Amino acid sequence: MALVLLVACGGDDDPDLLPELEALGEHPVGFTQMSVTYDRPDGRGDRSLELLVWYPSEPAEELERPRYPYRTAVARLDAPPAAGVYPVVAFSHGHQGAPDVSTFFCEHLASHGYVVFAPTHTGNTTADGSDRMTDIYYLRASDVSRSYDHLLTADTPLRGHVGDRAVMTGHSFGGYTAYGLVGATYDVAAIESECPADTFPADVCDELDDTALGLFGGGFRDERFVALVAMASGDFRMYGAAGVAAVNVPVLQMVAEGDGHPAGSAAEDDYFVALDGADDMRIDLLGAGHNSYTDVCESLPNATALRCPDDGTVAEARALHRARERAINVYALAFVRAHLDGDRDALRFLEEDVLVEPSAEIVRK
Repeated sequence: MALVLLVACGGDDDPDLLPELEALGEHPVGFTQMSVTYDRPDGRGDRSLELLVWYPSEPAEELERPRYPYRTAVARLDAPPAAGVYPVVAFSHGHQGAPDVSTFFCEHLASHGYVVFAPTHTGNTTADGSDRMTDIYYLRASDVSRSYDHLLTADTPLRGHVGDRAVMTGHSFGGYTAYGLVGATYDVAAIESECPADTFPADVCDELDDTALGLFGGGFRDERFVALVAMASGDFRMYGAAGVAAVNVPVLQMVAEGDGHPAGSAAEDDYFVALDGADDMRIDLLGAGHNSYTDVCESLPNATALRCPDDGTVAEARALHRARERAINVYALAFVRAHLDGDRDALRFLEEDVLVEPSAEIVRK
């Protein structure tokens, strides 16, 4: 049975944990970029990508800030990592996106003591990703896992500071990627049978071959990922209901009303309906758009062509976007702390009637 809770602006916020969750954490944030090359899983040579990493750092205000496409950075370039080993959060960007498109989220988590890494999904970015071919459906997961390997083993200043347990996160096509890494299995039979008939609703059919089918059949589960925060995820049909039901880690499924998720629509959310874990929950940001989970909608308010909501004046739109960022950060951080760190206060926060603006709908299994 699903428990539905409508959460609106205002009200009595949790007096203890909410201020801690919504504010930047105690750690200064460092940012670095590195190159990763690995053997493609399909045997077709090497694949190279740029890896972006945010991490807890020593104070380094004298260093420059990185330049993000849509937002002013908090982080400092190549700041010395803070002493200690930190748990990990991975972020997968969307189709035609970029790894530095949700920096409000990545910096927030890093300031609270997490190493956050985001691979550039080469061939599927704003600069080079106009079309989705078959291979990007399996290369994305490999990008994430091989990037994690690189952080753990490569001779970089972060070596020795990166933990071996993580939460997987992703937006849009990155949400699809994230589901596979936490154990969603592919509906290979549907892909194989429906692609020739041109009835499968995905670009995966364009260059489908036996190698791709074999990779999909094997799946991409990476056991280091112990929970999932999925934002506005797509491509459900790649897995189907049975494939998503195979996920056995806690899932926070976040959606936006502008993507066709009005209040009361949880029963029509294919991903959430298929999930069956006791800790699974769904948050619908009412009034939000698809790219409210990115920096885009604050930089370009009311850009409906970019799937941002029309929120009135520029000032009103930016204020609403910042409120949505706050909600995303609060709920996601609480979920990460609860299910990666075993933080019982964070788990209790998620279970209680805590009001986090903007208006939202919370559904629990």
